[in-house]
Amino acid sequence: MYPVALRDDIRTWVLIQGKSQRAAARHFGLSRNTVAKLVEEEPAPKERRYQRQAEHKTPIRDAALPHIEKWLKENEWLERWAPKQCWTAHRMWVELRKLGIPMGESTVRLYVREKQQTTKPAFVPLDFAPGERAEFDFGEATIRLKGQLVKVPFLAGRLRFCGAMFVECFPTQRQEAFLLGQQHAFEFWGGVPRMVVYDNLKAAVLQVLQGHSRREHDLFVHFHSVYRFEALFANVHAGWEKGSVENLVGYARRNYLVPLPEGANLEVINAELRQNCISDQQRTMAGRDSPIASRLTFERSYLGPLPTHVPDLGPLAEVLVHSTGRVRFQTNDYSVPIEYAYQRLTLKADPFRVRLFAGSTQVADHPRCYEKRQVIEDWRHYLSLLLKKSFAVPWASALRHADLPASFEAARLDLVAHRCDGNREFVRLLELCVTHSVEAVETALGQARGQGGWSADTVRQLLHFVSCQDAPAPPLDPSAYPAYQGAAPPPDLSVYNRLLEVR
Repeated sequence: MYPVALRDDIRTWVLIQGKSQRAAARHFGLSRNTVAKLVEEEPAPKERRYQRQAEHKTPIRDAALPHIEKWLKENEWLERWAPKQCWTAHRMWVELRKLGIPMGESTVRLYVREKQQTTKPAFVPLDFAPGERAEFDFGEATIRLKGQLVKVPFLAGRLRFCGAMFVECFPTQRQEAFLLGQQHAFEFWGGVPRMVVYDNLKAAVLQVLQGHSRREHDLFVHFHSVYRFEALFANVHAGWEKGSVENLVGYARRNYLVPLPEGANLEVINAELRQNCISDQQRTMAGRDSPIASRLTFERSYLGPLPTHVPDLGPLAEVLVHSTGRVRFQTNDYSVPIEYAYQRLTLKADPFRVRLFAGSTQVADHPRCYEKRQVIEDWRHYLSLLLKKSFAVPWASALRHADLPASFEAARLDLVAHRCDGNREFVRLLELCVTHSVEAVETALGQARGQGGWSADTVRQLLHFVSCQDAPAPPLDPSAYPAYQGAAPPPDLSVYNRLLEVR
């Protein structure tokens, strides 16, 4: 059997160029009989010359196939409920050996591969009307927070008609982050779609029922009731049912999280991500004739309205303030002003902050901590008590872990060395940081220490002097003070010489 290319070259040489078969045989190194056969172009035989009548006997394969078929059938169930614990070809071969069936592993692999190729799924192209559908899903990315590499989840969402996306990073995938991210997305898009598709996230689903039915969290049911949209859940391990947002997770990670974003907190990084979402709207997606921005403007008229009153999305609890001025929330302690000791306050948490309220008045605000058994405190909450118990100032936990500049501790040691009430005077100095910025107090403190013999009142006067310079006094009104408008006679300096006379 000769290659088709060689046969074509010989036919071109003889039939088109008109050269002899003898010359072709000499040029291609073949016999003249072979050249003649190739030139004749014999038709392909319709039937094989030899047809086997009896089938091959495969007793070992026949014994193994029922077991393999059973395991492949079991894999269809495992793909949904335990996709990482399916039967592999190697595991099937090991089990066949235990059953005493000496089938080769390569034969098992070949049969399983053939079966898998015949069961590849097919997909239906989808098209959506304006305001009809959005999709959300979580992804994970690495960022730099205060110079440290941290893995954080990010919520990605997309409107299917216009393709407008929204991406926001969170410190957690808990329910409050899941709901707050959607709230921010709806506000960013300017409305709410009629249907939103999700994966089976624990933040939304308590139990997976038959088909697309789910038992949902009460708070999630309340959320999509307030925002007036229908929640639809994809089948388990069927990411293609929300393929647009599945692709968006990778797209956002490759385009907007490379190089690694860096910032002091997540608010800085999310502000940059939001700007990237706006810039992305200038892009025209494949298969469309207009940019995302113009399609979003058109789709906004079909989106539902945002709710008038936004629901509380995070944990809400009543907490008791301990004698140490702390409340406990999810194993961590947060400080409040010591005046509220032994009282009950209302705690409201979101993915980023923990806020405490006495009635409708906010009394404390802390960054939320997701570690275990940590203390998050503000030294300002203990100043009134430290004035009474100044002996505890050097060892106060809130001051030891405060973010105060080193110059403050040096000032305290200076006060203690020159005054018997140095610690109490230091607390009076810290009280100035409640009404002024720490930077301004630090500047005034440096000036006061440079003059010598200073106190908290010295620093207060320097701060007052700086604030008064910023607001110059207005000139006197001539109509209100006419006596001050005339020219005054020059003073008689000789009068002062009388003070030197001895009486």
